[in-house]
Amino acid sequence: MDEMTDRVEDEPLMLTPGPATLSMRVKRAMLHDYASSEEKMLATIAFCRKYLLDLCNGQGTHTVVPIVGSGTSGTEATIGSFVPENGKLLIHTNGVYGDRLIEVARKIRTPYASFRTAPYTPPTAQQFEDALTADPAITHVMVVHCETSTGIFNPIEAIAEVCRRMGKSLLIDAVASFGAFELDAKKLAYDAVVCSANKGLQAPPGLAFIVAKKAALEEAKGNAHSLTLDLWDQNQHLDRTGMFRFTPATHLLLGMAEALREHAEEGGLPARQERFRRSWRRLVDGMRQMGFRTLLEDDVASPIVATFHDPPDPNYSFKKLYDGMKQRGFIIFPGRLAAANTFRIACIGVVTEHDIGRALDALADTLREMGVTQMGRTD
Repeated sequence: MDEMTDRVEDEPLMLTPGPATLSMRVKRAMLHDYASSEEKMLATIAFCRKYLLDLCNGQGTHTVVPIVGSGTSGTEATIGSFVPENGKLLIHTNGVYGDRLIEVARKIRTPYASFRTAPYTPPTAQQFEDALTADPAITHVMVVHCETSTGIFNPIEAIAEVCRRMGKSLLIDAVASFGAFELDAKKLAYDAVVCSANKGLQAPPGLAFIVAKKAALEEAKGNAHSLTLDLWDQNQHLDRTGMFRFTPATHLLLGMAEALREHAEEGGLPARQERFRRSWRRLVDGMRQMGFRTLLEDDVASPIVATFHDPPDPNYSFKKLYDGMKQRGFIIFPGRLAAANTFRIACIGVVTEHDIGRALDALADTLREMGVTQMGRTD
């Protein structure tokens, strides 16, 4: 992809888990003004909905409902629309974004139960089965596919099988993973998957998309706690008119459509995932060679973002590392409370193995400038 190297020269490359650095091609697509009812916008919305539906094998059974807002707006819309007043949601958490699902449910007064596993430990199917057996009132289950506060992958296929066997509706927060990892609507039989434009799809932030099972969405009529986040109402209006109920983010939709064309030209989901994996492998191997320790073992880690323990050297500070990397053209991210004394480097956006190599050189140079020599154990 030639556009990969076509960037604004004075902008640093964002090695963060979203928003991601966009190609100039996507940025240029947003430089146009259209009224929301113009044919160009109707065609753009229809294209985005169809592409995302095809991406997860949802034709016939599912529909795509776009809304204006962050990924968290999408999760709130999903919880508020799908879980009825007489329902109850089971939420698993092993990080910040699982905790956010709990926060959303509590804020909008959705009945819920929750259980937690350690930030470096994925849950087991048996833990879900035990939680569902212990509380027959639970009707829905929600889980984060990739918990980007650490980078851990949660076993979505095994969880889906438990839900299917026990007759529970499955809701998935795939904000970070959608577009690079398979989430087959037929195989997983989920009621809803939430995705965001600005991560694996490499589009501008500000749009969320919910892939919703048609039958479940029809049953959700009247459930919504919110006017603007009513997925049933948004979907019926889109199907009937081709337009959002309220003013859409026209420029973001234009950028999203261009990002999806890029996605297809790169080779779709397999190629996007493979590029992330190559960049992640280069990153993790290079950091370990420098003496850094990863928070996660490779077998549970996603190639979206890697989390590293801070060096024990007294000369180290994350602020100095951040500032030094920014001066050298890269933006990295601190760790989250779920994993204290860590920092994160992501591989999403228009990032290649070559970029990761340059980032490793910049990091080594920054550490030398800081006087950091003690890296800690490498085992």
